[in-house]
Amino acid sequence: MPALTMFGRSWLVAADDLPVPMMCLMVVHAGWCAVVLFVYERAHQGLESHCPVGNAALTWLFGTFLCFFLCTCLEGLILRHALKGTILQPAKRRHVCTFLYLHFIVTIADISFTILGTFLDYHIGNSCYVRNHVHTAIEVVIVGNYFIIACNFLGVALIFNVFAHLPSEEKWNRLFSFLEMCLCMSKSRERAREKEGSLSHIAICFGEVFQGADLVPSDIAAGLVLLALQHRRILESETLGRSAEEGENSGAKGHVDESKHTSVELGNLLEEGAHYARWALASYGWMLYTWANPRGGLAMAFSGEGPCTCCTWHTQRIFRGEHRPTENLDKAALMTCAGIRAEDLYYVSFTNGIGEQPYFIARDVARRAIVLSVRGTMSVQDCITDSMYKPVLLNANAIEMPHLSGPQLHCHAGVVTATNFILSDLDRHGILNTIFFGDTIKTHESGLSKSPPDHLEGSEDEQKAWTLVLCGHSLGAGIATVLALHLRKVFQNIRVWGIEPPGGLLSAELAAACREWTVSITHGCDIITRLSGPCLLKLRRDLVDALVRCKVNKFSLLTRMTCLPDSVEESDLLLEPGCEAHEATLLRRDFEQFHIKQINERPLMAAPLYPPGRLLHLRRISPVNKEMSAASIRDTYEVRWISAQELMFQGLLVNETFFTDHFPDKVVAVLSELALKYYRR
Repeated sequence: MPALTMFGRSWLVAADDLPVPMMCLMVVHAGWCAVVLFVYERAHQGLESHCPVGNAALTWLFGTFLCFFLCTCLEGLILRHALKGTILQPAKRRHVCTFLYLHFIVTIADISFTILGTFLDYHIGNSCYVRNHVHTAIEVVIVGNYFIIACNFLGVALIFNVFAHLPSEEKWNRLFSFLEMCLCMSKSRERAREKEGSLSHIAICFGEVFQGADLVPSDIAAGLVLLALQHRRILESETLGRSAEEGENSGAKGHVDESKHTSVELGNLLEEGAHYARWALASYGWMLYTWANPRGGLAMAFSGEGPCTCCTWHTQRIFRGEHRPTENLDKAALMTCAGIRAEDLYYVSFTNGIGEQPYFIARDVARRAIVLSVRGTMSVQDCITDSMYKPVLLNANAIEMPHLSGPQLHCHAGVVTATNFILSDLDRHGILNTIFFGDTIKTHESGLSKSPPDHLEGSEDEQKAWTLVLCGHSLGAGIATVLALHLRKVFQNIRVWGIEPPGGLLSAELAAACREWTVSITHGCDIITRLSGPCLLKLRRDLVDALVRCKVNKFSLLTRMTCLPDSVEESDLLLEPGCEAHEATLLRRDFEQFHIKQINERPLMAAPLYPPGRLLHLRRISPVNKEMSAASIRDTYEVRWISAQELMFQGLLVNETFFTDHFPDKVVAVLSELALKYYRR
């Protein structure tokens, strides 16, 4: 930091990113100097005395050697200066650009000598050399020069910033527009004008977060490494909530219910959670089922359920949410994963677009429940829906909470859009009304089963014993929760299982109101359950603060954390607060001013949102081994009730598993083993 500025534009690297490239170039150029010098000596001995043009060839070889020698010396100087200062002390590396300009001039000279050598070799050929292998060696030098020059240009192309002259948000918009073109995602003129239905939503999200400080990608990586070191201490010393066996946290921080769970009750709760986590996993269809169970998924693909159909997808069809040839595979995987029969599967919607989420409705006979499971993030459209994170207001009358108003009704905009889509789809088909109340079903082409679903049999009391369960993972969990807010006025016996729902989902009041019927599960340091606008802004501030306090250069930091991560202590890399260098402090002050200005201009970025309902945290208490047995998993985790406020106050925690902790198959495995653990006590 800051980004390297040359030829009037900024690049994708900073001066302190150059040590590794310079060391590699020094090794290559020094070795090539030795090769050129050896060829020069052989050419000098094997040159015919009566060939005056041969002296020009020797001059060319010496000039080539001199260019590579000067490049090696300059690379040594760049390396020395690039290692000076800490990450936020760019003034100590101010001479790097001067040496890079000199290196560029020498490289141009090298290109000129290489072209000259090609011309001389064409005219001289083998006529001036006593030995044939001398001419071959000279040709090797020419080809090697071209190869080294090509590698240099490739390196320059990789760090070239095409959109350096644009503001941050416009830069990200151009980048994602290019990606959209590569993915063949077409959009109408109206949507293009309104920036809807495209990757511009994601571009705006990235542009808002990654601005305010002149950081290059390696600075962000270094900051995350420092945060991982700090968060390692937090994970070891700070424990949220209290054990699920002792009691359950209410929505208010610090207040704890007096109720306690016996081992069997907790085992039942975890078993039910694992059961509906499998239903949430089932909604992803064949692709994720194959990820979790490769042998079973591949066997299913070649068993007649739709062999080779996965090879017939068309890119545009995936993105537009049209009919897909893999629907039979997805239905087969769905039924296998959820453990249901074909007659129990009432309805499947494969429609997938921006704010249009696939879901299915089926009967869970064993638990006397009708289950509506919503798929989580899996496609590009889902990512766009996720990126619509700024809250909108729910209709207080529609959710029967007229006492709430204003920010108390805040909800994730993408989730609201997807919820409205499913509500209109349910209303159009009338599936739930038919199942629970026996209303006449509306016909529609076909996500429906071949015959209308049966009305629940038995007496009125027996019918009331059936529960409507809504479940989902990630984005699907958020949609299931907001669906329940709308459906509970019709279906009184309702329950929601949210498997790792988005953290930035509901206002504190709405999240607390969902406690009566919603249980949310978060696994380890899962990034999504902790993700919200305020948490992202906090992570950005913490990252800049970590870079300010860093007392070593970037090369030393990344080398030590890569080679010996477990032996590095926080005090080895970070200064105590208040001991930072003056230059770094000034950079932080400028960032703080931008941060305050941005929040004042865009207050919805910092609107506090929380995960819904009662939060059950599967806390990891020891490192996870990739080949860990089921028995080891039981000893690796503990179950804790935590409050949404506690979780969001702690914010995003960076560690090696904060992304993989979100995978639904991992949550299913952990829940299943923990349920067995408490049953056996």
